[in-house]
Amino acid sequence: MSLVLPREEEVENIFSRILSSEQSCERLMETFYDHLCDDNRYMDPDPHHFAEVLLNAYKNGDVSALLLELCNRSMFDLLKESYLIPRRFHGKCGENPVLLTDVDGELLQEKKAVVSKHEYKKFLEIYQMHKAAPRSKLYLADGYNLVRYYTSGMNICEKQENKERGILILYALPDTKKLNLTEAQAYDIIWSVFHKIQKEAFSAVVYYGQETGSKPGKSFDELGILLPIHQFESKMLQHLEVIDGLVLTCREEMIKMAGTDSFDL
Repeated sequence: MSLVLPREEEVENIFSRILSSEQSCERLMETFYDHLCDDNRYMDPDPHHFAEVLLNAYKNGDVSALLLELCNRSMFDLLKESYLIPRRFHGKCGENPVLLTDVDGELLQEKKAVVSKHEYKKFLEIYQMHKAAPRSKLYLADGYNLVRYYTSGMNICEKQENKERGILILYALPDTKKLNLTEAQAYDIIWSVFHKIQKEAFSAVVYYGQETGSKPGKSFDELGILLPIHQFESKMLQHLEVIDGLVLTCREEMIKMAGTDSFDL
């Protein structure tokens, strides 16, 4: 599968926040250099391709194209791996995260063979005990790192790495595209809640999607938080309750920004 590397624009606000935090700068630097260490370093086997990428990145002022050649990560990939921005949510039928249950908590027929009895029992326990916040749902899901890399010529492919199975809580949020906001600007809006979630549960995987949710005549954004079972098994409910409060506060702020009094879905 060949991809086009998306041009990452309007990231100044994101980087102004990163630059104002010593911890965020350290995380980004460590992630970048980790990909350049001897154990993980990628070396292009084709010198001509290396020079071609270098020239194209220079001509187009494309930092992500250069980073992809140096460490198999675009700029946004590095930010996501450093837990500095959410991963992109691809919708309920997308490839990341992959939902294993339906909206009622039932295992999807085609996923029954890959879910253990222990994992599903733990999910059902949380599903039944957690009182879901308005316009939110719980799912059992698999989350991945989506890694992009060059193939022949300037073609880019994508593959899944580092699967994490966990409980995904998915929230509906106002439609930021109706506010004429880009994805980078939307990331800037949810920056504060994203980092509060990471502070509450650092290794939680946060996903965000513009207009990935839909109902007849309406579309909406979605925010998903995946709590890996093997890390949060004993304190899953406590974390979910705190995260509910953080996201509901963020939702209210987004509603005010939209200039409406309610969020009707």
